[in-house]
Amino acid sequence: MKKFLILLIALIITGCIVNQKQGRIYPAPTGGGKITEITYWQYWTGFEGKAIEKLVDKFNETHSDIKIKMLTVSEPRKKTLLSIIGGTPPDVISSIAAWVPELASRGAIIPLDTYCKENMISKDLFIPVYWKMLNLYGHTWALPTTPSAVALYWNKNLFKESGLNPEIPPRTLKELEIFSERLTKKDKNGKIIRIGFLPSWPSWAFGFYGVLFGGKWGATDGKAITANNPKNIEAWKWTQSFIKKLGGKNIQIFQEEFGNYQGPNNPFYTEKIALEINGVWEGNFIPRFAPHLKYGVAPMPGKDGRLITIVDEDCILIPRGSKHPKEAFEFISWLMKPENIEELCIGQYKFSPLVYSDRDEFIKKHPHPYIKTFIDLARSKDAVFFPQATFYEFYRRELKRAFESVVRLNKTPEEALNEVQRKVEIELKRQIKYEKLRNK
Repeated sequence: MKKFLILLIALIITGCIVNQKQGRIYPAPTGGGKITEITYWQYWTGFEGKAIEKLVDKFNETHSDIKIKMLTVSEPRKKTLLSIIGGTPPDVISSIAAWVPELASRGAIIPLDTYCKENMISKDLFIPVYWKMLNLYGHTWALPTTPSAVALYWNKNLFKESGLNPEIPPRTLKELEIFSERLTKKDKNGKIIRIGFLPSWPSWAFGFYGVLFGGKWGATDGKAITANNPKNIEAWKWTQSFIKKLGGKNIQIFQEEFGNYQGPNNPFYTEKIALEINGVWEGNFIPRFAPHLKYGVAPMPGKDGRLITIVDEDCILIPRGSKHPKEAFEFISWLMKPENIEELCIGQYKFSPLVYSDRDEFIKKHPHPYIKTFIDLARSKDAVFFPQATFYEFYRRELKRAFESVVRLNKTPEEALNEVQRKVEIELKRQIKYEKLRNK
């Protein structure tokens, strides 16, 4: 009894209370015990969801006057707009960078400039490309959380089997073609059982090839579209050449055996494909679904020898109508601290958006053995991103359809990209007209 009283007095003196349900010790509430509850919407599930849940718990354990109520929601972009219209938005939301232009242009989110200034958060803290993606119309609308970049993955076992040095990836596009031929394998009936490099895998890679050849899909602010840029056309001709060489029907039959992108039957995991373009997140799925696979990662070579990557990111923002924007930003600011953002990124197998994180301590404890490759690519001057446009989803959808018609040999790259240019220019004009009417 005496020991219990001493412990109770100690807890009171140190300003702590015990949460009996979870067995955790929290700081005692200040200001008369008032606690502000912040509603936070996010979309991660699985191991990524567990990573952010752990950080939210950590925040709640170390803050006495603010508590985060986290909800995992599907279709957060759509639900955010509906909640704002209905006057019941959450206080803080995770988003992908691609949604920011539309949310900002519709007045659905608030600029964070003042909050950033008050908390000494500036572009100098972040890898430049990730800060730039979230700064539109003269304002900072969100802050980076978990970034991504893409590179070339190769199967070392298959390299060795094919007589290639398993430690040396292709360093030029011509070498990639040569390696792909060496790695491609057919049975005695001529059926493809393995392909070295297949441009249509993964299905989202279509946006990367133009960049490899020095092309652009448009102005970074989305105010100009250049789908049919000659270098984009040249890039898609290059991808189509792989299909023509092996035969469209042969590849269609080969692809019928592909499994899910994130699953054990992924063709890279089952060694049906030896080289692939993929993101930093692949370092998490390979150990889960193909622990036998020995792989390497290197920059994808560009036509002119540059080491190019295309980047994207998740971010965090405050919707207009948030009941507690100041407290919401306190959570955001806390999340931006190196020890917190690094914990989140390691938990999701991604690198950190902070310049500070490019150091041995972070790299050595990261589970991805090639995380430094992605950091270097993201920090290079040739790190690019898809135009930040209000019609992002429409543009990407049209490009995907066009690329599918090219790899199926139904259209030439010129025909496909000219059609995309025409359609997206119409959408761009419509958006410009809408913006003018909205700003009157």
